[in-house]
Amino acid sequence: MREYSRMIIEDYCSSHNSAKSKRINKLVDMSYDMGAMISDGDALFLEKVIDQEKNLELKEALQELDEFLCQ
Repeated sequence: MREYSRMIIEDYCSSHNSAKSKRINKLVDMSYDMGAMISDGDALFLEKVIDQEKNLELKEALQELDEFLCQ
């Protein structure tokens, strides 16, 4: 996963104080741990967030996170 995508997501998470941003931040943290396994619930959550995201740059970063975590 590109560092630029992580920065976009981390910027979003730091500027929003919601359950959604906290959960996304947890997934970004998981992307730093090569041994981390994404749960089915987290995968479905991320898929739903991607589908609903209107900001194209954030959406692409989330898609990259999804591809990275679900390899």
